[in-house]
Amino acid sequence: MPLHNPLWEIAEPYLVATKRYTVPDPTYGRYLLPHHAPTERLMATPGVRHTFRRAFLKPFHDCKTWHEAYNTTEIVHSDQVKLEQAEVEQGVKHGGRWLFYSVWEMDEPEGGWECSGKGRGRDLVLVHGLSDYGLRYSPHVIHFLKEGFRVIMPDLPSYGRSTGVNSYLPSLDLLPAALHVVLTDVVTWDLKQGRKQQQVFLSGASMGAWTVLFYVYRYPPSESAKAVAEASSSDKPAPPRPQVAGVFALCPMVEASPESRPSAIIEYIAKSIKFFAGSLPLAKAVRGNVSDDPRVEEDFFADPLCYHGLLRVGTGLSLLDGMTELNQNAEKINIPIRLIHGTSDRATSHAATERLFHRLPHEDKQFELYEGYEHVMLKVGVDEADDEKRQRVLRDWTDWLLARCD
Repeated sequence: MPLHNPLWEIAEPYLVATKRYTVPDPTYGRYLLPHHAPTERLMATPGVRHTFRRAFLKPFHDCKTWHEAYNTTEIVHSDQVKLEQAEVEQGVKHGGRWLFYSVWEMDEPEGGWECSGKGRGRDLVLVHGLSDYGLRYSPHVIHFLKEGFRVIMPDLPSYGRSTGVNSYLPSLDLLPAALHVVLTDVVTWDLKQGRKQQQVFLSGASMGAWTVLFYVYRYPPSESAKAVAEASSSDKPAPPRPQVAGVFALCPMVEASPESRPSAIIEYIAKSIKFFAGSLPLAKAVRGNVSDDPRVEEDFFADPLCYHGLLRVGTGLSLLDGMTELNQNAEKINIPIRLIHGTSDRATSHAATERLFHRLPHEDKQFELYEGYEHVMLKVGVDEADDEKRQRVLRDWTDWLLARCD
């Protein structure tokens, strides 16, 4: 993972904000990094098709306030990309702030669709967690494609091939806003191609699960595919609003487990330097606490697109603020939902997830504890027996989705 000198990472945002400096590659070298092996295998799978796209937002320095900068969902440009050097230069010309996402579809497989292809005509959006990026879900995508789903995987701001200092989140408002941008761009892209707007299911793990839960609170689901979002400005028509049908969340970031929350001293230091050194890497956080299988972290560090550094000051404090706000607004998350969490999770608290579940208002809600599972609930096994824990989660996930596709 390309890293700057930490002192430069502290100074650079001020130079950019005052327009004294333009970042030549707003992804800091991530945009052109090679695909990890599981993604290469997915791309080579017969009958699987993919599209890479970017949606552009107004640059931070063109926003009047930080609140506007973090919450804007106005798309100023979007395009289809091939991950070439020229696209980095073109992206800077379009303002230098974009969200990357991939869309995956499958031709009908030999022998027909699984479960009669009940997922056809519906989207499954997979939102990644802290230090990851969208295509980290690559080993599991084929499972949903065979059911007929179209799978969409965004890179959240500052991750993967989206722009921003890697894993620096000065506000978690950036995440639900980014998800809304990607969903809106997908709908707009479909309609321009003469395709119908598709029903959407949202899924995510850890910080990705926080993102989809907070998204439902911040952007309540529309009752009709024809419903539209409020206009981002009074003189522009509102874009089509995504039609979200349900949420399947894995090990959601509702509260940090004691093993992963930084000490009170570290948090005090972080709060003291947040406003002038927010991007400074400081805390270990979940590192070493996501799985008891060392191969999980070995694979993570072998992927150049993952963030391999310490938790940044601003990101850590934003995570704490985001979890607090999510808990304060649990009663406003009103959608069909299933939450699952491992009892041995050392990164996020399964007890906090259960407490949040009881406060959710929708009658179609489910919660299940997976005995002995750690934070990474989708660990790919070395053989069929070792992979059974992952397969159990995938069966649960698929069954829940398909039951709501009637």
